[in-house]
Amino acid sequence: MLLENLNINPDELPQMEAVDFESLESDYLYMRLTAWGLFFLMAAGVLTVLLFTTDVAAWMYYTPWAALFALVFIFEIIGFKIKGYAIRQKDVSYKSGLIWFHMTSVPFNRIQHCEISQGPLGRLFNLASVKVYTAGGSGSDLSISGLTKERAQRLRDFITKLSAEYE
Repeated sequence: MLLENLNINPDELPQMEAVDFESLESDYLYMRLTAWGLFFLMAAGVLTVLLFTTDVAAWMYYTPWAALFALVFIFEIIGFKIKGYAIRQKDVSYKSGLIWFHMTSVPFNRIQHCEISQGPLGRLFNLASVKVYTAGGSGSDLSISGLTKERAQRLRDFITKLSAEYE
């Protein structure tokens, strides 16, 4: 028997049901703003050293960095409201992006393993990330950041259990 590869009319594709995404912890926004604040604080230190070692006016150093600082903070605050994750019957999804929107969905039957990671700022804010891996990749295929450590552990256990049922 020969295999057929029939054309499908895009207008006839079934509509994906509306997905209710869970919000991330509000502390995640504060953690991201703290990380950016530390970066800009170090940049200000470098700019201050440059200011004292060159004859350039201070405003030429600080004005572009101040504008970039304000822009990053605005984008972080607005972009935070867009981020979220959803667990459905057969997959896990994550959405993010303000300028470039991303939505990644990984079906449970493709999940190889799942892990939790927590950096130094994450420990300070009691936040963790759940990383989902599928076969064949060297990095995580889906990463959900901004969860409390307890919520991340429950999510990891749930995803691991569901993915094991598909094996």
